[in-house]
Amino acid sequence: MTKVHKMGPTNASNQHLMGNDLSRLGKKVFAGSAVDGQSQKKQETDQKHPSKSSKHGDAKNKTAISQIRTRTIDTNLSPDSAAKKEIENHVMDRKIVEGVDAFPSGGLAAVSKEALARAKERDQFLEEQARKQREANLKRVRRPRFRANPYGHMVEPQMIAAHSHEKPPERPPNKQREQVLKAYLEPIDKSTWKTRPLPIRTTTAEDLTETPFPQLNSCRFLPSQWPVDEFPYDDPFLPWIHDVFPTHEGDFIQFVAQNKRRCRTGTTPDEEEALDHWEPQVTQFQHVPLKRLNTTFTKTPRYRLSSHEEADKDAMTTRFICRFKDADGEVLEETMSLFNNDYEWATCRKKLRSMFSPDGRNLNSPHTSQLIFKCPVPSYLQEKIRTGESVVDDWATLFIDLVPVRTPPRYGPPSEFLSPFYGDARQKGSLAFDTDVHWGKQHILPKVEDSGRWENIPICRPSLMEYEEEAYEKSLQVKSADEKPHHLVSCLWASTGYTTRGNRFAINDGQRRLLEWITYNGILGFDHFYIYDNSGAFSNTSSLQPIADLFPGKVTVIPWPSKVCNNNPNNVDSPGERSSQYAAETSCRLRFGPHVNWIGQFDIDEYLVPMGNYDSVLPLLSKLDEENMKIISFASWRAWPRRTHMETPVAINDKELCESREECFELTIPNNVTVLAAYNCDRQPPGKKTKSMPAEKQIYRADYVKQHFIHYSTITETTNLNNTEYGKRFGHQWAFPDPLSRFANELTEGLMLHSKAIARQDTAGWLTHCNIKGGGKGTCRVGYPWPKGAEERNETTNADGWKYNCYVNDKIDEFWVPKLEAALSEHSHLLANQ
Repeated sequence: MTKVHKMGPTNASNQHLMGNDLSRLGKKVFAGSAVDGQSQKKQETDQKHPSKSSKHGDAKNKTAISQIRTRTIDTNLSPDSAAKKEIENHVMDRKIVEGVDAFPSGGLAAVSKEALARAKERDQFLEEQARKQREANLKRVRRPRFRANPYGHMVEPQMIAAHSHEKPPERPPNKQREQVLKAYLEPIDKSTWKTRPLPIRTTTAEDLTETPFPQLNSCRFLPSQWPVDEFPYDDPFLPWIHDVFPTHEGDFIQFVAQNKRRCRTGTTPDEEEALDHWEPQVTQFQHVPLKRLNTTFTKTPRYRLSSHEEADKDAMTTRFICRFKDADGEVLEETMSLFNNDYEWATCRKKLRSMFSPDGRNLNSPHTSQLIFKCPVPSYLQEKIRTGESVVDDWATLFIDLVPVRTPPRYGPPSEFLSPFYGDARQKGSLAFDTDVHWGKQHILPKVEDSGRWENIPICRPSLMEYEEEAYEKSLQVKSADEKPHHLVSCLWASTGYTTRGNRFAINDGQRRLLEWITYNGILGFDHFYIYDNSGAFSNTSSLQPIADLFPGKVTVIPWPSKVCNNNPNNVDSPGERSSQYAAETSCRLRFGPHVNWIGQFDIDEYLVPMGNYDSVLPLLSKLDEENMKIISFASWRAWPRRTHMETPVAINDKELCESREECFELTIPNNVTVLAAYNCDRQPPGKKTKSMPAEKQIYRADYVKQHFIHYSTITETTNLNNTEYGKRFGHQWAFPDPLSRFANELTEGLMLHSKAIARQDTAGWLTHCNIKGGGKGTCRVGYPWPKGAEERNETTNADGWKYNCYVNDKIDEFWVPKLEAALSEHSHLLANQ
């Protein structure tokens, strides 16, 4: 990653922030302006009496808010009168902006003592709440001495099919110089965050650090080339983007980002430093209202922070300024970002005390891990983007700059600054967020050129057109919105090899498992699989593409090499945050969800097993539609591999390899035995997972779920309803769990078999744990099934002392395994050659 640092004074005057924007009005317009004449007289006065300039600064700007509030356009005016009124408004805006630019420290309207007292009382209350929360978090510190192994520890993928690697096309030499993706990093001064009102930023373009990313040169390979693992450290206000793409209709540019602050949340000094550094990340989940100023004769207006009531309608709940440009860098238009979901309202729905905490350890809010927002596309560009005409030779001709609005985080109750859409749920009293107190009435943002930002983000083709041409052609032929190219699909994040949490040991059978898993789920009724291939995070010589090639037209592979930012277990001081997986799941749902009815969210080691009279999952989905259910969940416990379905254990007596003084072995499933058959030994019999379970997985309606987090639907269409609309539909029923979701009946509908791999270290001490002759203590991870009637006879072991510890599902052995073996027979040569 190359860095180009442009040095400059940090306190340079912003007298010329307006640039050439206002010059387009023409000198004649301002020459006869009474406002301009007064401005000229004042400049002469200031030159004669410099000391008066600062005295007049506050007075000059205290009236700004009243000027802005009275700035109106009467739609009933004649065209000439309306134009004249708009010119007057524009002159007024110029006056306000120039006043703030000339007096950045004095351009803040005064705040009453009463308002400041209320703000101080509020701050003290929130600080006390934060102190208690931090103390509670520190008491829950677990395994503080845990240390993870190096990332990718021992990953050596086992290949059953040759690696095929599609390379991005070489860019023509002249393309390499055009519109390179860049990050402009802005210095941050957190010492101003508690100042009331918030001081106006004085950063200029000379203060920014320019960081180019020339490796991004292909639209098709954008997800693999985007600098996820090279995210600039020096500007935590920038969103940690993992994917960006246009929506199917070309009306939005969709962003998928992650909360970088969740990556390191431990209590060591370096973890505390990281939490403090990445604090600005949380502001990206909190909206700000903006009011445009000079809007008449410019494509690049200026903005000020405002209340909801004063904000422009399209900027009432925004966070990013979206600047659209052409291939020559010419600015086309600016729009205001929209959140896919209101994170603060979702937090209210979950009845959480706050969305974030100052110490950053609010990991009980998984919906704040994924940042999902979009930029509206100007109407005259939408058709060009929708049809893919804006992409030539796999590269964009349209680009977007993304400019975060920088404000301190809000740590009050989640209702403290809800939009008016949520009515009486908005916070009242001293805990409500007062924009006049916190931001002032004249807080005008710097120009885009003087702001930290992502620049030259390529606008590529819609996802179906880019990755699945057959489905795209099918989508063009549908006669109604209810018709979709796919009915039931899978979104899967997988790799040829990976390390378990803590990088404790490696699992290297990704290709074999994927071959069996796709074959099995095809039998169930899944008609397409979207695989986000994470193999590149561990290896440059392997991928899942060779397995996908065995199922032409059924599998779409998206290379996705970004690493998880924290692979720790969940029971340690700094719990894991599998950022790459979370972003992949969200990318898949947003890229392809609009073209499918149902999405199954399972991992490569999880098998959905239809039960009762079902021999496919499709009739179950039809039943859910009849019930108006949008989500069905399946409880998940880890199953054990049956001893009878494994290779004979070969003892390993090596403390380093076993991570124990006790004997271990390499657990191997023979090539002629399916993983489904081997792991058909669940720890509870069907129907007994209802009381307690470590996890669940879901199939959900793609258009209903608005945010999904591996195991759960964290935000849905219902979650986003305000109280009035929710009450009309569901009365007093609580929104969590979602009222349109339910668990499957394991006896009559379906269940989940979790075939999580048993690594060598997991088998350490198995002779002691699994056999009463060795003591029979500890967890035995080798399956010894309960025989029928053994529990009634109080039999707990077999004649050789092996403890019964799991239950065989007869339908899997008698129905599903034979069907799977028959379907796999055409690929048996691949397993034989492993």
